[in-house]
Amino acid sequence: MMRSLAQAKINLRHRVFARDEAGFHGVETLLLRTSLADEVCIEASEAGISIAVDGPLSAGVPEGPENLCCLAAEKFFERAYPRRKTRPGIHIRLTKRIPSASGLGGGSADAAATLRLLATRWGDVTERDLIAISGELGSDITFGVLGVPMALGWERGRRLLPLRGPRPRPALLLTPPIAVSTPAAYQWLRAGRTVEETTMATPEVGGAAVLPGPTRMTQWATLERIARNDLEAPVFENHPELGTALDTLRALDPSCAGMTGSGSTLFAIFEDRASCAKASQKVGSLVADGWNLEEVQLPV
Repeated sequence: MMRSLAQAKINLRHRVFARDEAGFHGVETLLLRTSLADEVCIEASEAGISIAVDGPLSAGVPEGPENLCCLAAEKFFERAYPRRKTRPGIHIRLTKRIPSASGLGGGSADAAATLRLLATRWGDVTERDLIAISGELGSDITFGVLGVPMALGWERGRRLLPLRGPRPRPALLLTPPIAVSTPAAYQWLRAGRTVEETTMATPEVGGAAVLPGPTRMTQWATLERIARNDLEAPVFENHPELGTALDTLRALDPSCAGMTGSGSTLFAIFEDRASCAKASQKVGSLVADGWNLEEVQLPV
């Protein structure tokens, strides 16, 4: 049996621009890998692709062909074994510790880990092939396939510039018992934008051209300055409890705090472990009301 960690991400920066011909918004996003991780295990089986899901946050995660791990495996074998009769069988065991529908990219990370594991044993598949497969499956999977601590992404997160990243810092991830629909979050954003904002055609119009160079982006002071998420305001307008919780986190004096992706997870990054641990104790009351709190390191 082969095992791999599937690590969650946060979006430290997430700018949203005009939609393309397929209806997808262009984005400019800064992805940081965290120490919070699911575990993916794969072993050979007689035939087909099967999956079993367990772990503390497994509720609601599909255990059939619609699971992203299974979709990733199917895409992999289509490329590695064009003749269906020659394809091997595998069984996937997925242990879930990353909250679902939270903006942490857990499903994408699971699919990426599946692709990496399959490439180590089955089929003559290159990294370029894995990147192509991940791009077909969805956003953020390419970031997981590359396995880098940090990357700047465009389009739907499929064009990536890997970055070395700064020294890891401790952080809190606070996830409420609320699932935010990604399509709904983008719809709320469009509804609140002016005509000029809605028709911005390229990231350069929105400020991508003034981003610092890769060398400067290894410094926390630079990352804190460019942190921003265009989806925060519309999501908080529809889920005000998230805005209140983020105000609570920011009152604990983190170096940086915000919402990741389209939510609902909030993050707060601290300069040292003592500050992070102290903040964790103070937000304990939210956890008692069904919120999930994790202490992590990022980027890793």
